[in-house]
Amino acid sequence: MTHAIAGEEFTRPEENTVKSTERLDSVRYHYMDNLRAIAMLAGIFFHAALAYSPLMQNLWLSADAQNSQILDAVAWFMHLFRMPLFFLISGFFAVMLMEKRGIVSFLKNRGLRIALPFAIFLPLILISFILLIGWSISAVESHSPMLQFIAATYNNPDVPQPPFSTTHLWFLFNLGLFCLVIALIKKFNFFESKIARKMANSHFIIFGLPLLLVPALYSQPAPLPAPERIYPELWSFGFFGIFFILGGIIYNNQQLLEPLKKYNLALLLVSLIGYAVLYQYLPKTLTFADIMTNMQGIPHSTEQFIKAILAAFISVHMTIFCLVAGRTLLDSHNKIFRLISNSSYWVYIVHLPVLFYLQFLLLDLEMNLWLKFLTGAFGTLAIGMISYVLFIKWTPIGWLLNGRKKP
Repeated sequence: MTHAIAGEEFTRPEENTVKSTERLDSVRYHYMDNLRAIAMLAGIFFHAALAYSPLMQNLWLSADAQNSQILDAVAWFMHLFRMPLFFLISGFFAVMLMEKRGIVSFLKNRGLRIALPFAIFLPLILISFILLIGWSISAVESHSPMLQFIAATYNNPDVPQPPFSTTHLWFLFNLGLFCLVIALIKKFNFFESKIARKMANSHFIIFGLPLLLVPALYSQPAPLPAPERIYPELWSFGFFGIFFILGGIIYNNQQLLEPLKKYNLALLLVSLIGYAVLYQYLPKTLTFADIMTNMQGIPHSTEQFIKAILAAFISVHMTIFCLVAGRTLLDSHNKIFRLISNSSYWVYIVHLPVLFYLQFLLLDLEMNLWLKFLTGAFGTLAIGMISYVLFIKWTPIGWLLNGRKKP
């Protein structure tokens, strides 16, 4: 199976093999590939849920008049571990590619698969947002609060402009930065160091690793924002970057997953209990003024520390839970999994403009909230996958994203 954002077909070594010289191309990492695709496509459902989140009703472009506390709670729970899981798996495959091809070839590959798509698609995504907002202001009657704000201040030069955003493509920008870092530490044999060996311990991952994430989470509001600035945000390195490095450590110590398996149910239960507490600390709703205030810095407080601790443990525990569960349930290869895996990169890149368009149309319809949510989410998924099969898979865009395939 071709691994998303890699464009290469990789196989995995024997489970207890550590030295690269002993690695054998015998078994493929289907579960890692499938998990990464699911983590990316889950972003469609997360973003679709934000239109019905009471917390985001003042900020999300396609926010509906209806909202759901249940959908809100599930979305923000998913938010804590979806992208950490993605970056862990990306780090896993990054080290694999470096061992298979070398550091220089790895960097060339990442430049082609990550940096170039980011440079091509970001301007197109930004243009599509501008066009969609302009169209929705004139064509949609039931404006969201954010659309009302934009319409009211459209020609007012005194209104402060939001900072430049990499939108949902922030993951590519950060992934590119992490690839540079992992190539550097690989060059200096970090994965064979004492630090890496100490981190390759199930007890450290469960109890110690979350503590490494606390400083980054303490510096950010809850729920965690996306690091979408067009410059490196240090807290992203201290959160997502650590998961990326952990993925490389797990690649070199795959026997780690066996002792972690016995803790999996406990990790899930602790995460759910921790989130029940954390959710009580989340704001009921956010405003544009809140966002501007948060950009000035988060005040130090005991409450902020508690939120950071809870978010850190939930992120690590649920990421490991998904990894172990995926290894048990998703380590298989069939046509459906292959289509999901191959299309996920393209679908995620284009999903947000498509989702906004569908949800703008739904704003004027008298429909049940859950029906609107499912229509927007599955409609976006269907459009993305169909467009991949019909227009992308066998074209230079498909080759750029996933590597050239034989018909």
